[in-house]
Amino acid sequence: MSSTSEGDATLRRRIQQQEEVARFGQLALETNDLEQLLADAASTIADTLGNEYGAVFDLDPDDERALLRRGVGWSDDRVGAATVPAASDCQPGRALEESDPVIVADRRTDDRFDAADLFADHGVVSGVSARIGSADDPWGVLGTYATEPQAVSEHDANFVQSIANVLATAIENRRTKRELETLHDRITDAFYSLNADWEFTYLNDRAAELIDFTGEGLRGETIWDVFEWGADSTLREEYERALETQESTSFEFYYPEPLETWFEVHAYPSETGLSVYFRDVTERVQREHELEQTERRFEAIFEDPNILVGLLEPDGTVIDINGTAMAYIDADLEAVRGEPFWETPWWGEGDDVGDDVREWTERAAAGEYVEFEADLTRPDGNRYTLEGTFRPVTDDDGDVVSIIVSDRDVSERKRRERQLRKSEQRHRTLAENFPNGIVTMFDEERRYTLAAGRMFDELPVSPSDVEGAYVGDVWPDHVSEPLEEAFEAALAGERRATEFEYAGREWIVRAVPITDDNGDVFSGITIAQDITERKEYQRKLEESNERLEQFAYAASHDLQEPLRMVSSYLRLIDTQYGDAFDADGEEFLAFAVDGADRMREMIDGLLEYSRIETRGDPLEPIDLNAVLADVLDDLRLQIEDTDAEIDADALPTVEGDASQLRQVFQNLLSNALEYSGDEPPRVRIDAERRGDRWVITVADEGIGMDPDEADRVFEVFQRLHSHSDHQGTGIGLALCERIVERHGGDIWVDSEPDEGATFSFTLPAVGNED
Repeated sequence: MSSTSEGDATLRRRIQQQEEVARFGQLALETNDLEQLLADAASTIADTLGNEYGAVFDLDPDDERALLRRGVGWSDDRVGAATVPAASDCQPGRALEESDPVIVADRRTDDRFDAADLFADHGVVSGVSARIGSADDPWGVLGTYATEPQAVSEHDANFVQSIANVLATAIENRRTKRELETLHDRITDAFYSLNADWEFTYLNDRAAELIDFTGEGLRGETIWDVFEWGADSTLREEYERALETQESTSFEFYYPEPLETWFEVHAYPSETGLSVYFRDVTERVQREHELEQTERRFEAIFEDPNILVGLLEPDGTVIDINGTAMAYIDADLEAVRGEPFWETPWWGEGDDVGDDVREWTERAAAGEYVEFEADLTRPDGNRYTLEGTFRPVTDDDGDVVSIIVSDRDVSERKRRERQLRKSEQRHRTLAENFPNGIVTMFDEERRYTLAAGRMFDELPVSPSDVEGAYVGDVWPDHVSEPLEEAFEAALAGERRATEFEYAGREWIVRAVPITDDNGDVFSGITIAQDITERKEYQRKLEESNERLEQFAYAASHDLQEPLRMVSSYLRLIDTQYGDAFDADGEEFLAFAVDGADRMREMIDGLLEYSRIETRGDPLEPIDLNAVLADVLDDLRLQIEDTDAEIDADALPTVEGDASQLRQVFQNLLSNALEYSGDEPPRVRIDAERRGDRWVITVADEGIGMDPDEADRVFEVFQRLHSHSDHQGTGIGLALCERIVERHGGDIWVDSEPDEGATFSFTLPAVGNED
């Protein structure tokens, strides 16, 4: 079967499940027969999932067992008599403890559970069980089981849980109604009387019990002093109106703290005051509120905003249509109620489907489950595609009593399917011939729609294993988890790359969104490349760099001591024997001292160069304006002495090491001042955003350099001028390059002789700053 056929089958299965949930919810709203509802739940999940057995287990907390109260497929003598343990080593018992359905694919290989006698006697091998009711107060378990191993999908499990949730709501609804009836039987009236001054003149025991919260007695007290909040409330308004009109009043009223109680109040006026009968109806009000919520949940099933649902008589006349469907024709329900369904506006005057709708209705009225798809036109002229079913609803005798029509607008899905097929066709040839890697495509459900590439020959899975599968079903967790994150990012319109190890190789996978003509993302593509050799080269390079750093550090450190000795003796000779030298001797001695000083500066520079990676601070958001200000302050005397003019734009915030970036600016500006030529230095500093990087530029109008020397200036100890012409160690620009590389950037120079030099380097931007 092709991946498209499998996808269509899966979609039909999901639609059927959604329709069954809608049908069962409507049945729960209409019936008062709980036993029949339980039986219908068992048969619904068994028939829909194609299993031999369906069961509703009723929990007996005292016996720690669950009774097979209703079911389908079991021996007749077992329903209503057989029990299973309500313990965690039994599948239904475990379902009572879990928030999600409990799935057993093959009981023979699943050591979590012991086979209950009921299951063993019927050869049950697999199944899914879901709790009915809350974790704190479970009613029982709904389950369906088979005699062969089976793979239960997440959608199948959710379907069983949805039916269980409808059952739980129906059971709670009936329990609430019974409790309300009991409460009505128990309520007894309380009574108090008030005089014209609003003083309590009498309270019976029940009234005192309900409203005398201090226990000190209320007779003689003014009601508005006792209940200060009542002075400006509906209670006072009703009492005053009753006295003024001399007409009785009845209402419900909530007494806040400290009573926090709902009362049903009946007040009868007289010329001398009020006689008030009242009763505590808090439990009733709460139960009515709960019942209202329950009814709303049932209505929510019918009024699902994603599904068009209709209820028809067997002859096809409309009984009810949900709001979602009504919105499609911009009409009121009363305009279509009682009309033949095939003559309603959904089927469009120019679409020629009315006869088909009539045929589908008649087939459903005869007991057939009818699936359909129709291309239709809305009253506003827009085209759309409906996909759905006509499902007959039968009574105990098997007679069709109504028809449920459920469908959904699949126009967008159809459009995206067409776009996805076109996109797959365009990419498949490229993917199948992609060297050193793998190309995949995936849809909005994170399911692979294409998988190809020559590197599949090196993997334990084939393209056929991947296409049609979900990412979590193909790869191990350490691969599927980062891939799922990349898929999510791509479907959200972002590009995402992730790296991981798999099958003894290292991979980089880049996920990219695919958009339609409107720019909306409807799928994604991934390109996976084998980077094992590159990673190995990178590791060897890092090891080599580390050894070089260690060597440079050790060598420069070992040179320090003999150099200090040479410098000390030279200064000693100059101090004690300087007068003994003639002019040439003094010059030679000065050369030696200067050489030793320059050697020390070079060793210090080499030490600093070797410590760039090991002694740097962690990268963090750094304001380059502050860094530049510090550097300009350090160079203030040199700037004043040379009459330099330095012009800087506002600089950005970057990810960096402030101390090292200060060295970069210090070296570049010092060079600009040093190599300015005969004119006062003129330096320009600016920044430009390029993607996720900032390009920082330091340009001068100095003596410049030959373009052929542009690379050599960044090498250690490479100088373009003699020391007598220009001071320096030959390490400054090499140090700048090393620092910029540590920040993940590049540095380069553009220059011509006598036309100045422009040094540029890149640094990582912070977030979305512009």
